[in-house]
Amino acid sequence: MSESTAVIERVPAPAPAEVKAERTTDLLRVLPWLVVVAVLLGLLTWSNTPGVETLRYAVYWPLGVLVPGVLVYRALRGSRGNLPEDIGFGATAGIAVQLIGWAIFVSLGIGGVLWVWPLLVIAVFAAVPGLRRHWRIEDPQPLPLAWSWAIAAIAVLAVAVLGLGEWATNPLPPVTHSLFGDIYYHWANAAQLSHTIFPTQPQMAGEPLKYHWFSDAFRASATMISGAELATVMLRLWAGPIVITTVLVIAGLARQASRVWWAGPVAAFVAVALPLASIWPEFSSWPVTVEPWYSPTLTFSIPFVTVVAALLVDMARGVPLKKRGWALFGMLLVVATASKSSSLPVLLGGIMLGGLALWVITRQLPKMMLGALGAAALVLALTVPFLAGGGSGAGIQFGATFSFKGQYIWVVGKDHIPGTGGILPEQMFHVPWGLKLILPALVVCFVISQLGRVLGFAALLRRDIRKDAAAWVLAGIGIAGWAGALLVNHTANGELYFVYSAIPAQAALTAWLLTAVAPRKAYLPIAGGLLAGALTGALLYRFGPGLDGPWQDHWRYNLGRPVIVLLIVLAIGAGLWWLHRRRWPAMVGTGLAVLVAAGIGLGWDTTWRGVSGQAEQAFNGTTPSAGKKGDFWVTQNEMRAAAWLADNAPAEDYVATNVHCEMVKTDADCTNRSFWVSALTEHAVVLEGWAYQPATQSAHGESGIPYFKAASPEPERQRINDAAFSAPTASGLAELRDRYKAKWLYADKRASPVSPELANLATERFRAGDVIVYQLPG
Repeated sequence: MSESTAVIERVPAPAPAEVKAERTTDLLRVLPWLVVVAVLLGLLTWSNTPGVETLRYAVYWPLGVLVPGVLVYRALRGSRGNLPEDIGFGATAGIAVQLIGWAIFVSLGIGGVLWVWPLLVIAVFAAVPGLRRHWRIEDPQPLPLAWSWAIAAIAVLAVAVLGLGEWATNPLPPVTHSLFGDIYYHWANAAQLSHTIFPTQPQMAGEPLKYHWFSDAFRASATMISGAELATVMLRLWAGPIVITTVLVIAGLARQASRVWWAGPVAAFVAVALPLASIWPEFSSWPVTVEPWYSPTLTFSIPFVTVVAALLVDMARGVPLKKRGWALFGMLLVVATASKSSSLPVLLGGIMLGGLALWVITRQLPKMMLGALGAAALVLALTVPFLAGGGSGAGIQFGATFSFKGQYIWVVGKDHIPGTGGILPEQMFHVPWGLKLILPALVVCFVISQLGRVLGFAALLRRDIRKDAAAWVLAGIGIAGWAGALLVNHTANGELYFVYSAIPAQAALTAWLLTAVAPRKAYLPIAGGLLAGALTGALLYRFGPGLDGPWQDHWRYNLGRPVIVLLIVLAIGAGLWWLHRRRWPAMVGTGLAVLVAAGIGLGWDTTWRGVSGQAEQAFNGTTPSAGKKGDFWVTQNEMRAAAWLADNAPAEDYVATNVHCEMVKTDADCTNRSFWVSALTEHAVVLEGWAYQPATQSAHGESGIPYFKAASPEPERQRINDAAFSAPTASGLAELRDRYKAKWLYADKRASPVSPELANLATERFRAGDVIVYQLPG
């Protein structure tokens, strides 16, 4: 046989048993994600979400976000070696690409065909030979089945919190109901962003909207592509896929940082399942969650903060990003910054501390971290003129967030306005020294309530972790989050969002610590620690020290005694471990792991009580029918009239209304936080509620008046607007039309009397109960 002769060996076909085992494994890998999807769809159906709307979104999300996003992420950064993480990280890239398409199509006036954009992206990856390789994972590194099932379980919990806490309590319009006001605010923004990339204030038409509105642009573009109604997207469809993405990317960040696969489920659990550890029978601190029902912007921003943090971890370890990676970093950093004002400050904390640590560790200039710092500065410069908002009236004050807490107010008195004052809350300068302790006591309790997350800082005590600059990146994000929460003073307690934005980094650092202190395969001690922590939390809450009666008399006991008991329990546990570690050799080396796991488990009972309570209410039909706000109503007829305007008035038309107050009726006690007219009509309003106008926020506390009770920042606008309803004249309506471009009137007799003369000066177009919709002449 010559040397050039090819020898072909017969490769034996796989045995039937091997093929069957492989198919079983594939099924087991898919099954947990099918469970997540089934739970999501089941809860949407149970909460009376229209099936057609759900189907449209179910087609849109994979084709409009996931497929183009995964392809773009792989092209810019490469695959992460497994499909679930590729989907999570790819979803963030897909949303960013969608927003680029939204900006292009809407600015060109062709937003109605925005659905073409994701198909174009997919077509490029199908047509260009060099891009086709991104349709598959070139170097598969599948994660264990246990990872998939654990992450799926946490995703189910996250979706259940949405379904039971938000969807069950907020029926779709039109129905007499009350939403939390900020949901209406974002709804109105999204309606604006459906037809312009330079939105005006929906409640003060014509004034530019300077706010972190990218999450609203996403909901607008999702509506435009999917064809689902904006109301359904706002109240049902958008959040589920986002929180599932959050679970996936936080797990990916932790695995990447620790290089241990099971750190992912631990971090996801810490981030999603432990918003609060409440061990005080008579007190509860602030919950800190990745899916707050009251902040769509925070929920939306978390995945982007997480993926940017993951890229920073790579930079800290010297992993080159190359030009494509920098493009991804810049794109996601813009979305994170423009989605929540707390995102960039916490990421800057990670960049700066991580860069400093890298310089100390390597004694070399941290070029990539400096590049990240430059990119952050550039993003800040580009976004501030258009998107900087929500910070008017903010300042520096230690512990300002607790001035909003009822237990603080009951001790120091009510003669103050939260969100005002200097370096300390004003009452700290006037109450006796014994009462001043309430502020540091509340700070300590807040930290303990977040024990599962702050434990991560202890990772820096380990030399092996301390020598890794990636740990300092995560710690820097966490420190920046806590610094913002404890040092910033915001008119509406917005400083808490800094520590919310740091959740992914803190959760990843805690998981990293646990993997570092746990002996190999020490699953039983870790499970025992989690169980011990959960039992301790449950017993403290149910049977711990607490006194009924006036809080002013018992606050020291009610705050301090449970903490003392917790310390005693920890001491007893440590003592028992020390005494028995020689008798049971398996306990040797597990003490720290058990301690960290117990700290994580401490908050599980609080979560269980919250979720089980919501489930009981939901399945018994006893959820608050008034919704989250619960103390005022928007009636079915008011919603019907608003919906008529949304369907019949051109999108660019402005509407005038006599509704300005949260309680609808305009009186001397008006709370100026009405946003529902601009939301439900899906049109900008000449003047509705003005609580979030920059001038109103900046004047918070002046003359002893909080921003939500302040008079209109534009009294002339209000005079002309309100006169159109109470004392209309032909000249007055003409001024309203010509000066403020109003073309429609939404007249609500529940808000204030409506003159019958209006019917002679404008054309009635729709009537529902107390509401009449008029069209102005001209």
